[in-house]
Amino acid sequence: MRIENFEAFVNIARLGSFTQAAEECFCTQATMSQRIKKLEDYYKVQLLHRDGRGVELTLAGQQILPYCEAIIVALRDSKNELLNIDQLSIGELKICSSNTPGTYILPQVLSSFHLRFPGIELESQIKYAKDVISEISFGSECELGFVSQPADVGVDDKKLKFEPILRDGLAVIVSPQHPMVRDKWVGKHSISLDDLQGQTLLTSNRKSSTVKNLETTSGKSMDFKQVVALGSMEAVKKSVELNAGIAIASHFLVQDEVSSGRLLSFSIEDVTVYRFVMLVHRRTVSLSPTARAFVEYLKKDLAKMYPTLCCDLEHRRAAGE
Repeated sequence: MRIENFEAFVNIARLGSFTQAAEECFCTQATMSQRIKKLEDYYKVQLLHRDGRGVELTLAGQQILPYCEAIIVALRDSKNELLNIDQLSIGELKICSSNTPGTYILPQVLSSFHLRFPGIELESQIKYAKDVISEISFGSECELGFVSQPADVGVDDKKLKFEPILRDGLAVIVSPQHPMVRDKWVGKHSISLDDLQGQTLLTSNRKSSTVKNLETTSGKSMDFKQVVALGSMEAVKKSVELNAGIAIASHFLVQDEVSSGRLLSFSIEDVTVYRFVMLVHRRTVSLSPTARAFVEYLKKDLAKMYPTLCCDLEHRRAAGE
């Protein structure tokens, strides 16, 4: 049933005249009659009486008039609601991320996006990478996911699309008081892979893919003195500051500590070790206008903040202009 049929009935009831209602609806009286006929056929009841003095509602017409008015209001409100969503005046966005992007990369973008679109309700959850992938694949709560891991992990998942958006470089971090800094690494920016053998490695959890990634990239097997799992990267950084061992961490995790001199950062000679921050979403589900706008906003911000690490060439070029 077309909204024009409801509008014809409501306007005739309000004005008491086919002629005036036709003028207001910018159509002919014949068109108005056709619309009323379609409405009466739909309800299988006569809605209007015509006589020489004008038009009157039947009892059925009087009963149905408030519903027809409500239908018109509801349809117009729904159209306005969708328009507001498209213009990002209202809406919501829930995302989930692994620790590195969720803690160290997305907050600044989420903050600036909120200032730009204050009507959008935002929620960001931080989980293990495998849980992020599971949520996007099987859950219904979060629309977008972000994980930091090697690019070849998960890309064959038929249900999900993995899009690298930022290169996440890994570095060895140590305390300035670490014995190797005093004895061998002083003044250096890079160290050999062999220098890590026999060291105590601090990690957030024993299932971390960092060591496996390092061994795969270098072709060497790592033999650490001890591997200590501390539950979170914040605990790892604190323990490294206390000179309890070394760690291999994302560049993004240690920017503040390295800048302040609380930690030292070394690249590994002849080995390029990095992961990708990847955007994850369902292949078969279209993103909402809010999610599409956030992804576009995110890529522009990352291109400005990390021009050499951004994977999106189009936005990287735009940021350099």
